[in-house]
Amino acid sequence: MKQNSRTKNSIINSIYASASQIVTIILSFIVRTVFIRTLSADYLGVNGLFSNIITMLSLADLGIGISIPYTLYKPLADDNRENIKALMKLYRKIYNVIGCVVLVVGISLTPFLGLIIKEMPNIPEINLIYILFVINSAASYFFIYKKLLLDSDQKGFMASKITMNMTIIKSILEIIILCLTRNYLLYLSISIIITVLQNTLISMKCNKEYPYLKNKTNQKVSKEEIKDLSKNTSALIIYRIGTVALNGTDNIIISKMLGVVMVGIYSNYLLIVNAITNVVSQIFNAITSSIGNMIVTTNEKKSEDVFYKLLFLNFWLYTFFAGCVTILINSFITIWAGADYVLSNSVAFAIGLNLFVYGMQSVVTSYRNAYGLFVQGKYRPIIMTIVNIIVSIVLAKYIGILGVIIGTIVSRLFVTGIYDPIVVFKYGLKTSVKKYFLIYIKYFVIFTIISSLGLILVTKITINNYLLWILVAIVVAIVINLIICILFFKDKNFEFYLEKFKSLMKNKIKK
Repeated sequence: MKQNSRTKNSIINSIYASASQIVTIILSFIVRTVFIRTLSADYLGVNGLFSNIITMLSLADLGIGISIPYTLYKPLADDNRENIKALMKLYRKIYNVIGCVVLVVGISLTPFLGLIIKEMPNIPEINLIYILFVINSAASYFFIYKKLLLDSDQKGFMASKITMNMTIIKSILEIIILCLTRNYLLYLSISIIITVLQNTLISMKCNKEYPYLKNKTNQKVSKEEIKDLSKNTSALIIYRIGTVALNGTDNIIISKMLGVVMVGIYSNYLLIVNAITNVVSQIFNAITSSIGNMIVTTNEKKSEDVFYKLLFLNFWLYTFFAGCVTILINSFITIWAGADYVLSNSVAFAIGLNLFVYGMQSVVTSYRNAYGLFVQGKYRPIIMTIVNIIVSIVLAKYIGILGVIIGTIVSRLFVTGIYDPIVVFKYGLKTSVKKYFLIYIKYFVIFTIISSLGLILVTKITINNYLLWILVAIVVAIVINLIICILFFKDKNFEFYLEKFKSLMKNKIKK
């Protein structure tokens, strides 16, 4: 019964979270198209650069957002309401402090913007623009702690519904503002208002779902729980530094070495990649709470079996999406934004490969978070950050933006990609990691061959309109999935999902 419940909750959360992200993707492209048509490339570059600076400021949460779900799994499973109320009271205080820290530290960095921009763009009130970014980031921390309760209790779909509706409203308002006023400050102000409103609605939904949260509690979080939270948080501080530096420094390096306009061009690619990443990652984010529930109710053998099933699904999804990105992204950018916004095919391949390497860590990350393995390997992100920055800066001098992307790939593949699985298998699944690495290498080689050959073939076709691009995209999608089906037809993990699909179709026919 519990297994069926976990599966059902995982599917529901994945569907709603993915639907929310798909809506976000569609609307983001519409808004970005209007943005490109109404504002200059300088604004596009500043938008991407300041977004990365704000990403760096997200260090202020010290990894609390990762460690909280782990602390809530057991009290939720035991329906220990007093403990839940005590934990939520503590988390509210923590997030309020984080929001204030982000606001104060972010604004205090305003005088130093010139140090990270190679050539200051001719944009009026650029300091005020940056401050609005900071305010939006700070506002995102207030009330959001309650969303973590929904996620931990396998009810994240409730927050996804609200997020999707608010995204629709936000996008409509942004388009109206851009078309009627072309005022970037008003455009940013909409984001702040929607962020506050969205978090408030999620908080109200959580209060409705857990009415006992409104009642005061005299119980305090135990010393043991605080000790565990402090231990995990102290480890996650280092982890967060590495992760944020990896995700947030690329645009800063590009801005400093190649100029803010290149940041704007690259940001169009990132919009597509991040959109895809957000959709696919929602599947694995949605099942993390189910994995946590499984871990506290089953044995390591069952957890390992599920791990490899999810790893195969992970491979299939990211081979498909990252392969399509590699093969189709340049032709899409040409039609959508114009030839002036297109990067080389080698950069397109590197972007697709980076997406694949990042995506293939999803299952390992979900298991590491579910097991609460935050202390183990806590210094690994520092090595990852150093490798990324050094390789990116050195290669950027010789091969430009391609070098920055390669730096990210190298740091992810040879640091995180090696160490995190070792930690999960040693301390969580408690079995050999050798099988995982052999399977990963096989998956990596297959993706590389499919995407590189596809890119070579498609570049021989002149794609100059959306209709032709859609037709080519359909063919590419079919071929990639067909290749995977042929290669893994007798694989037990493939057979597992095939049986699930057949069962689903039978149930649909019966209805």
